[in-house]
Amino acid sequence: MRKIISSLLIIVFLLSCFFKTAPFVRATAKEDYEFQLSQYRKSYAEFSQLKRDYLQNPTLDNQQKSVIVAKQALSARDQAKASFARYLADLVNGHNTGYTAFQPILTRLSEAVVFYSAKAQESQKITTPSDLTAFSNSYQTETMIHDRSFAYGQVAAKIGNLIRFQIDAQNILNTIYPKLPSPQPIPLKARLDEIPLTVEAINEKISDLLAFAIPEEEDSPLIPDQYFSKFTEGLVDIRSRQSILIDQLIDIDINYVQP
Repeated sequence: MRKIISSLLIIVFLLSCFFKTAPFVRATAKEDYEFQLSQYRKSYAEFSQLKRDYLQNPTLDNQQKSVIVAKQALSARDQAKASFARYLADLVNGHNTGYTAFQPILTRLSEAVVFYSAKAQESQKITTPSDLTAFSNSYQTETMIHDRSFAYGQVAAKIGNLIRFQIDAQNILNTIYPKLPSPQPIPLKARLDEIPLTVEAINEKISDLLAFAIPEEEDSPLIPDQYFSKFTEGLVDIRSRQSILIDQLIDIDINYVQP
């Protein structure tokens, strides 16, 4: 019975690491992003209606109303983007991996927060339709690099989850070691020799995956489908290897751990 309980605890713990998002993400980061996004959707819907009204009845009053609501929508959009960057940074940091290779991505996200917060203020200086047109025309070029940080942050958050699993698996193995028989049976020794190789292979795969998170060329818009598809195969492969690592730990716990 003790063996079954012990093994179940390992399974539950590792699988919770396997499928969870970052455990230490501040609720306010996600809530703020969701709130700002809802404000943008609301403002954009109102602007779309006023724009239709103006096209049907192009009065000066309808024009001014459209500009006012457009400013609200633009501010809400960029505040939502700033909040999303904060949320992604919290997801990455929330895995608590201490992985320094994430720093370039975290820096990009921090820069995006500053940039979009400033843009949210800048749009409020718009007073005429020509101001609105000028702002919108320059926006696409100015935001290209900062928009990329959202893709980088999402990839880093997923990789952070994989690294957190590696850390937790190693911690479990460390608790198992003192409970193993001495001398070690040959099958057990073979299993223990196999685990570090599995761990090393996974770590190398993670490093290789993260190395491509920020492309060398960033002078063109990022196409999400193409970008994320490059990581899908790598993520699947790493999770498959981590499943094998789970099986190895459970095998040791069931068959060799002593009371």
